[in-house]
Amino acid sequence: MHSMTRRTALGGVASLGTLALAPAVAQKAAAGVPQDFNLADPLTALRTHVKMVGSLGTETVHSFFRLNLYGDMGTGNFVPLFTMNNILVDYWEAKGDDRYEMRKYEVGFYTKIDSHEPLEYFDNPLTGKRHNIHHFRLGPVPRIYTPEGITAMGYTPKALPLELIGDRIFLATQSIEKMPDMVRPGETNYVNSFMTISALFTDVANPQVNSAPIHAQLQNKNRWQPWMGMGDRPGGTVARGFGTKISSLDALPADVMAGVRRFVPEILDTKNWKEFMFEDTEYLRERAGTR
Repeated sequence: MHSMTRRTALGGVASLGTLALAPAVAQKAAAGVPQDFNLADPLTALRTHVKMVGSLGTETVHSFFRLNLYGDMGTGNFVPLFTMNNILVDYWEAKGDDRYEMRKYEVGFYTKIDSHEPLEYFDNPLTGKRHNIHHFRLGPVPRIYTPEGITAMGYTPKALPLELIGDRIFLATQSIEKMPDMVRPGETNYVNSFMTISALFTDVANPQVNSAPIHAQLQNKNRWQPWMGMGDRPGGTVARGFGTKISSLDALPADVMAGVRRFVPEILDTKNWKEFMFEDTEYLRERAGTR
């Protein structure tokens, strides 16, 4: 478990308090925002963070992202590879005293680049070889948000200073981390992951809103997935994605829901998703002959 200090998680917002007050004064009266709402306050910053990434209440938050993935060989242009439909189900629970717990389940299945047509197999343009696809599963992953900081299993997104731009609040996070590679014993897995979430100031500041509607974008750089057949070639994959919270899984586009049922149905029955799975689980089982 990694722990982020309160200073790291909530620091850097002092300048925002001054910045936010001038354009926000007129908005407060119109939106019923308490006049003492101040993003420079550490607890307000924590609640803003939780309200944007999840919920201040006890509820299930669903999200849907589309990611384009590219091959980065370390030189030359990126090579388009495929697109992922990424679906998340997060169970939030308000524990009192500004303590919020979340349990995350996440899946993704691959399609042709910039398409909703699912891939039956992967024809690697970098090697010219065909490979079976191992779709993405991750969960359950717990995370705890408190005034003392954020505690997470695995990678811990570091919150950067909140920004007010126009009528939206922006929350940026980054994970620049490393840990032992579970697929390649003795080697190190490096992750560089960045997300930017924005929400309307009036939604964030409204005490009647527990979970703010958001726009989200992400970028990351990862090692080659083992099922891609890249071996020890230098480089890795680069992803760019975008998405938002949705009302429920029923709000997914029909073709996405069809792909979920076919490739990653676990996300439809998280109550029976007991065993921890991560992105390489299926590959490791296949390699061990236990599938």
